[in-house]
Amino acid sequence: MIFIKGKKILISLGGTYEPIDSVRGITNKSSGKMGLALAREAYIRGADLTLVVARVSVEIPSVFNVVRVETSAEMNETILKLVPSFDIFISAAAVSDFEFKQISDKKIDSSSSLFLNLKPTTKIIRQIKKVNPDIFLVGFKAEFNISTEEIIQCARKQIADAGTDLVVANDISKENCHFGSDNNEVLIIDDDVLSVPLASKKEIAKSILDIISKKI
Repeated sequence: MIFIKGKKILISLGGTYEPIDSVRGITNKSSGKMGLALAREAYIRGADLTLVVARVSVEIPSVFNVVRVETSAEMNETILKLVPSFDIFISAAAVSDFEFKQISDKKIDSSSSLFLNLKPTTKIIRQIKKVNPDIFLVGFKAEFNISTEEIIQCARKQIADAGTDLVVANDISKENCHFGSDNNEVLIIDDDVLSVPLASKKEIAKSILDIISKKI
């Protein structure tokens, strides 16, 4: 095991929720399992951890320092306040790509058709290096039913656009690799590409933190 004792690590996890009205909204199927696996492994290795947690289907142990958020805007604001004092940021959360231009403060009547006007959310990961140029930045890239070559291209684009030092990419259309699964099959991409075959998220977390530990 490679230790990262004393390193300050910020991990985001879970899926954000974007309200439509006072009772409805859109979210995604992210469970938070990968982010929690990373947090457990980093804790074992001696890291000083903080978690920014959106909607999750897992129980977060009380031993962790947790900041709860709901929307992508809340996550963006929270992370940008925190990252200046951290050595490593692992962006494992599934942040919504869209939010609503107008949010009703009442429950919208369901008796008629509803057209939703969306706008892109702020890309959190593209701001991190502007706030803390020295931070080691790990991004995640979930794609659906595309080739390995295309997944690598998407990861390389994130590296170019956001300055990520490492990207963990996967195809969630594959069996046992969907949101909420206990296992995954990933590519860990920087200058090289490491293929991690189907394994538990605990084992994948170990592989990711091994690479981070060697690079910081």
